[in-house]
Amino acid sequence: MNYSDKVIQHFQNPKNTGRLENYHGIGQIGDPDCGDFVEMTIYLSEDNQKVEQIRYRIKGCPAAIATSSITAEIAEGMQIEDALKITDQQIVDALDGLPESKVHCSLLAVRSLHLAIQDAILKRLFKKAGIVSSDKEFEQLKAEGRLNEYLGLQTAEINHECDGSCEAIGIKC
Repeated sequence: MNYSDKVIQHFQNPKNTGRLENYHGIGQIGDPDCGDFVEMTIYLSEDNQKVEQIRYRIKGCPAAIATSSITAEIAEGMQIEDALKITDQQIVDALDGLPESKVHCSLLAVRSLHLAIQDAILKRLFKKAGIVSSDKEFEQLKAEGRLNEYLGLQTAEINHECDGSCEAIGIKC
């Protein structure tokens, strides 16, 4: 495989690895038991407008590791609205390209970032509305699969185990 120098740099020296213990949002995508998997945790600024810190854990190929590293590096310090606008193509371009067969790997990093932001926003709104009184209570509600009671989603819609491949063919899950 021909990887750019930037891909190799981020693969060999990934940035922002690990997991934030006091995170505001978490995004997980993939299957940790049998394939590529990314878990991204984010910490928001005091005014909830900026992604202050990002850490991720990953199981994947060099391209998946590099895309997670550069996604975290780019998004850290961004306004939430701007971080939500990050695209797969931006990540591929920031790495000076990826082999065509590895472009789908960028989906995992960007999607896990967006999921972490969504999680943080939803948690904040549930607390503000008085639906939950703590992060722990929100996580329990989420673990029990009860968010759909408040969001009007069918169970199958929120329990989809996505590896990002559906988005590669133009389907949003």
